[in-house]
This record gives sequence, structure tokens and C-alpha cells, in this order.
Amino acid sequence: MGKPKISVIVPVYKVEKYLDRCVESIVNQTYKNLEIILVDDGSPDSCPEMCNVWANKDERIKVIHKENGGVSSARNVGLDASSGDYVGFIDGDDIIDSDMYEMLLDNLVSTGADISRCGMVREDDGGYKEVWGDENAEAFTMNQIQGIQSVGAAEGILPVSPCNKLFKMSQVLDIRFDTSLVYAEDTLFNYEAMKKAQKIVCQDKPMYHYIRNGESASHKNFNTARFDEHKVTDIIMSREIGNPETYPYCVKGDVLKTFRTIKQMMVADTETDKFNEMRMRVVSHRKEIFSSGLYSKASILKTVFLWLCPSLYKIFIELYGKHSNRRYNKKVNG
Repeated sequence: MGKPKISVIVPVYKVEKYLDRCVESIVNQTYKNLEIILVDDGSPDSCPEMCNVWANKDERIKVIHKENGGVSSARNVGLDASSGDYVGFIDGDDIIDSDMYEMLLDNLVSTGADISRCGMVREDDGGYKEVWGDENAEAFTMNQIQGIQSVGAAEGILPVSPCNKLFKMSQVLDIRFDTSLVYAEDTLFNYEAMKKAQKIVCQDKPMYHYIRNGESASHKNFNTARFDEHKVTDIIMSREIGNPETYPYCVKGDVLKTFRTIKQMMVADTETDKFNEMRMRVVSHRKEIFSSGLYSKASILKTVFLWLCPSLYKIFIELYGKHSNRRYNKKVNG
């Protein structure tokens, strides 16, 4: 019996500056039995030609050209065309360590898991770097309940990104990315995958390099599409309500994301008419926040201010948020 095949799906749109090094990091993987699917999502630059050149260089590469429909549409087309035993996703402006898929697959096979994940690094060409994980991380496993808890609770990017994972194809055969969402489609996909998984193996060694690219939707300034995150948390909470093992964690995820949305609105000085709606998302969960033991003292204090002194909360967030942005820009831009 031969080695199992891994299908690697790469949505490609306006990433000509990054595409070659992205594909090079995939074709040079130590694990060789790959099916590499480059989905040109109607990119208006030189990416379509670059994809064709790569297909001529490596017989493992398949190119699909389609009209622009967004990253979710491109990933879904890639899933429909995949023939591997396992599937992974890489964005066209990112890169991966040479042994990432070998490690992810070894962990899957050795533990009998359905999903395998590693850590990530967010970086840019200017030297900015933020690490999620540990070079010396050991592998550990989660069951289905723990997997849903990690996605629902918004515990950073590692649980919700599809790009730092390898999925058994059988786990995602009937799961697709929601093309109506601009944000948080990854969260919903991972939630649905966790619902089907019995075991998840994690070795959070940072092997996936998430490159900060200004063209990416996730790097745009705040806009109304950011409220997609709350559509997704509503979906997840509605499915987990009544489950005492998972629902409190899904509420926590909604609360933490709402804090973030309020801060983004205040700092950007936009969509202030949504403040009361967002405020009530938090206040409606105040009993869980005060009694569950899942929240930090800071989160509890912010809830009290949102509930009893919303005008003071707005002033504090505007001042603190703008100060934080100045510190961030100084750190990134020197």
C-alpha cells in the first residue's frame, strides 16, 4: 500500500508578489505525495500565468481558473476537485516550513486522530513577527468536546484557522466554506469539522507563516463585514445551546469578539450606531460572565462598565485603543 495522498488547496488572488515563494514552500515539502491545487480566483494580475508555469514545472500541480468569487468559493472549488486521503489549505501569500505536512501526517497516523494542527507565525517583510506556539511544543490530543470548546471560546487563531491543519478527507466531504461570509468563515468551517471529529492532535510548533499582506480581507480597515463574526457566533451558540460542556465556551467566544468589535468601532470612529447593539450582546450574558469562572478580571470589569457606565466605557476604549495603535505602529514601522 502506497503512502496516502495529501491534497493542498491554494486560493490565488492578487498575490503575484508572494505566489512563487508560497508554491515553492509546498513543492519542497519533505512529504512528497501531494496533490497541489492552485485555484486562480479570477486574479487580475499575473497570477494566472504564474500558476500555469508552476503546473508545467511539477506534475503534482493542478490549476483551476475561475471567475472571482472570494476565498471561500476558491477553497470550495478546490475541495470539489480534490482526490487526496487528507486535505490542507494554504493562502497564496503565505509559506510553510519544509516538514510541516510530514509532521502533521505523522501525528495523525500515530494517534488515530481526525484533525492535526501546528502553530503559526504572523510576520511581514518589515521584520514584524508574532508567534503562536512554541518551537519545543509536544503533541497532545483533544476529544470532540475539547475541540468545540477551543473553537467556540475564540482561543486565538490556532483553533480557527484551516491553514495550520491537516484534515482527514472523510471528515470534510460534506463541509464547505460559507460563501456569504467575508469574515469568520474559517471559524464556522473548523467548528463543523470539530463536530465530526472524535480526536484532534495538536503540536503547536510554529510551522505555518501567515504573511501580513495589505490586499488580504483580514487586513482591511474596519467595515460592516466584520459583523460576520457575530453571525457565526450566533450560529454556533444556537447549535450548542443546552450543552453544558460547550455552550459556556461559545458564549465566551462571543463576548470576547464583541469586546474586540466595540474597540475597533471606537478606534476607527465608525459604525457608532451599532454600539448599543454590541453592548447588549455582552450585557445579556452578564450572569454567565460573573459566575462561570471562565473570564478574566479585566473581562468582568469591562462587562460592569458596559452594563452600568457605557459612556465612560466608550471614552476609555477610544483613548486606550488609539494609544495602543500608536504603540503598535511604532513597533512595526520603527
